[in-house]
Amino acid sequence: MKKKKKGNMALRSLKITLVSLILIFAAVSGVYCAKLYTTPNSNIVEYFAPGTLEEVEISKEKCNILILGTDKEGLRTDVMMLAQIDPERGTSTVMSIPRDTLVKYNGRNRKITEVHSVGMRKGKQYGTEAAIIATKDLTGIPIHHFVKVNLKAFNDCIDELGGVEFNVPRNMYYVDPAQDLYINLKKGKQILDGNRAEQLIRYRKGYAQGDLARIKVQQDFIHALVEQKLQLKYIGRIDDIYSILADNMETSMSPDDMVQCSRELLDIGTDKMTTITMPGNPKTIGGGSYVVVEQEEFLNVREQSFGYDRSGNEIKK
Repeated sequence: MKKKKKGNMALRSLKITLVSLILIFAAVSGVYCAKLYTTPNSNIVEYFAPGTLEEVEISKEKCNILILGTDKEGLRTDVMMLAQIDPERGTSTVMSIPRDTLVKYNGRNRKITEVHSVGMRKGKQYGTEAAIIATKDLTGIPIHHFVKVNLKAFNDCIDELGGVEFNVPRNMYYVDPAQDLYINLKKGKQILDGNRAEQLIRYRKGYAQGDLARIKVQQDFIHALVEQKLQLKYIGRIDDIYSILADNMETSMSPDDMVQCSRELLDIGTDKMTTITMPGNPKTIGGGSYVVVEQEEFLNVREQSFGYDRSGNEIKK
């Protein structure tokens, strides 16, 4: 790997950390979240079953991080993404996993969004553990760390950044009091504050492709967010953003892990970050609507984007 330059490193590190925070709240990556040298809420990990998370040396090996965005009750995972930092290949990848993806959990069909809440019936830590195990079983990819944030963090941080200008692709209206979900957006370019940005990323009932179409809108929103907020004037808000995160985030990453992730991202650069969606097809099974993974296409994604062959073995450079 290239040696890191001194001098502007502190400012550049803050910039890459800001980008990382933005990606978390935009529901594509939060993987690299955190202000440098601070302590995350990570003691939940000691309750995980052995082997749930695998050890990794971030500066030398692939690091795969599961990103969970929970609803306001902290039960269902409205957003699930698997992200990778690969210092050897000099790439970073974020794969969105549709919330309706079919998985087997405790011997029965489940949508992957449900697994977290089912696990929590045994206790808070089991929700995260269940989501990690379900993702590993689904993808055949080892998980080294997790980051979990809730919608309050998303809303508050978008507000802190002054909102995001976005071209809403269609009129969006949906009401579900049971989920405390009230969506009413008009088509067209506008400034979305935290509440309206949440409405955008949670809306899916009006799309012909359901969650698959919603993920495309989420990814478009991310690009808009990064383009608008990757500016020096937002660096000064990093403390305020992190204070919002601290009360609404759980992670297995230590302060050193976070610093190392920021450094690796700095080397890789945002132009080498790829966002993709786990390939799948909507299907009705037993009266339930699911997204069923397209196995052949996913095996190609796993090999080309994550560097694991068809047997699940890591492909060395």
